[in-house]
Amino acid sequence: MEKLSITAIVLAGGLSSRMNGNDKGLLLLNNKPLFQHVIDSVKHQVDSIMINCNRNLDQYRLAGYPIFSDDFKGYLGPLSGIYSGLLRSTTHWNLFVSCDTPFLPSNLITRLSMYTTSNTAIYPFDGKHDHPTILLINKRVIQQLKAYLEQGDRKLMLFLQQIDAIPVDCSDLSSCFININTPEILNKINQIKNKN
Repeated sequence: MEKLSITAIVLAGGLSSRMNGNDKGLLLLNNKPLFQHVIDSVKHQVDSIMINCNRNLDQYRLAGYPIFSDDFKGYLGPLSGIYSGLLRSTTHWNLFVSCDTPFLPSNLITRLSMYTTSNTAIYPFDGKHDHPTILLINKRVIQQLKAYLEQGDRKLMLFLQQIDAIPVDCSDLSSCFININTPEILNKINQIKNKN
């Protein structure tokens, strides 16, 4: 199969309400911001990287990648970041990754891209949970997504169902999709890392 040209877009534009409002992507895991862990895990699998953020833009800019904010204002969730990323991307295929998943597997693109010939959107399933904010998606859904957001809809899974997105069984990699979305989880993982 021909190698796809893919842009990775880190989704760091949320309000981080479960992190007491702290910007989740900038929280430190092993003395490195979470979003940087995400970039490090995908940068060898893609052709280029962008970061979607709606605050602390200067801090994200320090990473050296293009940054952009949501075109739809008001913190409308991941779909708003996905839409804004698709608008700016120069590749047909784009990998969106949430900034709180620092352990993504080194073969993520290999696993998801197997299904690109017959699907417009693909995301991992870890055996128990879907992970729709880790999403390989084609630019051709952009008008459909714009219409969906303009109607006031925000639910990511509902949109993915409308475009017949498919889950890919990654149950053998379930620990790679851990979300660090509360202070307790972050502290626990930092303590484990410090012991090792």
